[in-house]
Amino acid sequence: MDLLILSTVLGLFTLFPISAGDASATPQPGSVSPTWSRDLRAAVGSAPLGQVFGRKGERRGLPETSLWFLSDNTIVATFVTREGTNPSLSSRESSDPNQPLRLRAIFLDAETGKIRSIQAWPSEATLARIVAAGEGKFVIQTGTTLRLYSPDAKELKRISLPVPPENLNGWNAHPSPTGKSILFENSDWRTTSPKSWIWVDTEDLQTIRSWKEEQSGRVGISDSTIAMAACSFPEYHCDPNLRVKGLGTEWKNIALIEKSGWASAPHFVDNDTLFMPGAPWKLVRTDGKVLLTGAYREGSLPISSAGGQRFVIPLFKLVGRVEAFDIGGHGELKTISIYDAPFHQRDYQLEVKGTKIRSISDKSVAQLALSPDGSKLAILYDETVYVFQLPPARSAEHTDTLRLKNGNLHVQVPVTAAAKPNPQSP
Repeated sequence: MDLLILSTVLGLFTLFPISAGDASATPQPGSVSPTWSRDLRAAVGSAPLGQVFGRKGERRGLPETSLWFLSDNTIVATFVTREGTNPSLSSRESSDPNQPLRLRAIFLDAETGKIRSIQAWPSEATLARIVAAGEGKFVIQTGTTLRLYSPDAKELKRISLPVPPENLNGWNAHPSPTGKSILFENSDWRTTSPKSWIWVDTEDLQTIRSWKEEQSGRVGISDSTIAMAACSFPEYHCDPNLRVKGLGTEWKNIALIEKSGWASAPHFVDNDTLFMPGAPWKLVRTDGKVLLTGAYREGSLPISSAGGQRFVIPLFKLVGRVEAFDIGGHGELKTISIYDAPFHQRDYQLEVKGTKIRSISDKSVAQLALSPDGSKLAILYDETVYVFQLPPARSAEHTDTLRLKNGNLHVQVPVTAAAKPNPQSP
């Protein structure tokens, strides 16, 4: 596998537990299997394409895909394809470079998996995907062009990003949990010179600020704050730490982070709380207060709900490795950990049954999305979408327990006792 692709994958997924343990309370056990799945190959049409790397375009990455909830009831999956003017006549084996690129979007009913509609937008680059979604609207990136769409897929506005330097593959998008803001950067990790950053407000698709910043690690944003895992690249020769800043303020160190062989990325789970991967991982407020830590590195970065009330962490466990024969194995989805606001504990740990989903295959990297209300988890893997129904939030009071069997979800759900009447009330 190409070194650049491999490093990207390792930045997204950690395929094995470091050690056992969690500082949170004992989670509710249970199991979960997909409520439904939908094979999208017929709807996609031609074979999905990946980014092209190298100055002569001699290397191609895994297919460029994205997966989003536009609302609690609508899911959209995107693929980059090369097809003629009539998509229905395209062949999955077609590779004619003279055929135009399309960003193909498939809209699904989140309850049933039924395909509601299919859109195919022109793209000038294989770097094409949905980069943010919120309150039904969504933003697509096709190369250096951004387009804002309404919930019914009508284009509302478009703007252009500057053309990046020749040695870079394009702008990396970092959306906020709500989808209302995106930070674009095109970092070249081989140099310590300041990098170009662009902050875009997605509600009306306008550039709020464009500037250069010394970027010594990966970044994440909320609607008001930028976080950076600073000094996580060896070239900077400094102690790694977690920094935050507003658009109009200076950087502030809020926590030390571990030195590791791969670059961690901070991830906001709501506007003021961020998750920092590591061993231990930390859930930290922007004022530096640590809410929760975990003694082992779980499966990947968290996937958070747009409402900010829940995030989940999938554990992709390394299986199939045979060191004697130099067989590396692969990451397979084993459990889903669920954390509900105010994020003082791990609320559920669900064993995944009924399907085998890998973190990466020779055809794709798994994409995950959580519905705005946190009730559904969607996974796109090898052109198939799987949807899991998740349990409701646990109450702060645990006075009784109800065994719930809801479709393909089996879990014990705590029930809050009814409030006793106040004898002094009228």
